[in-house]
Amino acid sequence: MEIVSSADQAQAILAQAFRVSQLQVDELWVAYFALGGNAGKYEVELYLGSMGPISAHEHNVLAQAVNERLAELTPLPRAPYRHLDP
Repeated sequence: MEIVSSADQAQAILAQAFRVSQLQVDELWVAYFALGGNAGKYEVELYLGSMGPISAHEHNVLAQAVNERLAELTPLPRAPYRHLDP
C-alpha cells in the first residue's frame, strides 16, 4: 500500500487509477458506499475532477474501492521469458 502525504498528489493518483479502472462514477460510488463511504456521488465526481475536496478518510475509502476494481481486471501484459540456449 502506497501512502503519499500530499493531498493533491494523492487525488491525482486516485483520479488516474479511477480512469484505468474502467468504472463509471455511478459504479465507483456504489462500491465506495458499500465500503462505508459517506460522501455523495456528486462530491465524489467533483473530487475525481479536482474540483472539490474530501477528507483523507473518504479518499482512502475511494482508493479502496478503486483498488478492489483494479485487482479484478486482467493483468497487464508482461514481457515473456525465453528458454536459455544450451
